Amino acid sequence: MLEHGEYSLELKGQVLHTWPVGSFNRPGLLRYQRGVLAATEPLDRWVLFEHPKNVAAVTNEAMEALGETYQLISQHGCIGIACEVGPLFKDRINQSFRPLLDIPLLASNNERELEEFIAELS
Repeated sequence: MLEHGEYSLELKGQVLHTWPVGSFNRPGLLRYQRGVLAATEPLDRWVLFEHPKNVAAVTNEAMEALGETYQLISQHGCIGIACEVGPLFKDRINQSFRPLLDIPLLASNNERELEEFIAELS
């Protein structure tokens, strides 16, 4: 199956910023997962800050892979996940993934709230 979805990323100190764009299917999400792990490999503790806003979406099977990604990175030094999303995905992400994780996660459309969340983790 062809991979769908694109992303860019930038490591700023201990925070990995990602900018997903487009519609992600499972193979595309798994490529994203590999990119996140490769970018953070040298770090012991780090925070994932995703910025999909309203320009990225996931299929149902990719949503499952997103949960798997969050669980995996929590075992590889990630101490928290901030996700800047629109109102449509905010509740779904918080309700679906918080119970699965041992690290804090905040999906929000409020940039200030997300920045404060990250500052508390650092």
